[in-house]
Amino acid sequence: MKLLEVFSRHFKTDPEIERFLMEETLTQSFPKGTLLSQQATYNKTVFFMESGLARIFYNENGKDITANFYPEEKIFANIDTIFTQQATRYNIETVEHSTITYCNYEKLEELCAISLPAANLSRYILGNLITQMSKRVASLQFKTAKEKYAQLLEENPNIILRAPLGMVASYLGISQETLSRIRAER
Repeated sequence: MKLLEVFSRHFKTDPEIERFLMEETLTQSFPKGTLLSQQATYNKTVFFMESGLARIFYNENGKDITANFYPEEKIFANIDTIFTQQATRYNIETVEHSTITYCNYEKLEELCAISLPAANLSRYILGNLITQMSKRVASLQFKTAKEKYAQLLEENPNIILRAPLGMVASYLGISQETLSRIRAER
């Protein structure tokens, strides 16, 4: 199981975590364009991208704004719903045909109450989600368009080849024309 392999690189697993991953997670393939989660719902699912690409986005004034991309080995979720018990404002959609392993976050929390390794697993997942969000906020607040593009190429160089340019431009917070100019300058 790829998920167990990835987790084992970051913390010590045990038979209870292995059992949880075998019994409480599902792995499924989704066609391009599948909505895994819709805004205004209470989706408490945690996703792990086995293969493919997904994005999280919201709609603002009739435009889809991409908040983040999730390629292979990334963990993602509607963290606003998991932590606040409020309906999410985000949609999660596959950008490519994707194979995703997922589980209900509340089931993981139940396991954490009885297993220290599971608590470490939960801490790893939450730390991963918070770190992604923190980096994203810092990028939006402190980087120029060129710096955001350079960071995207450094961290996820193939996103520019895998996602439509309109999604990439909205992720960077710039127009498609500005993105084209920045790309031409490189």
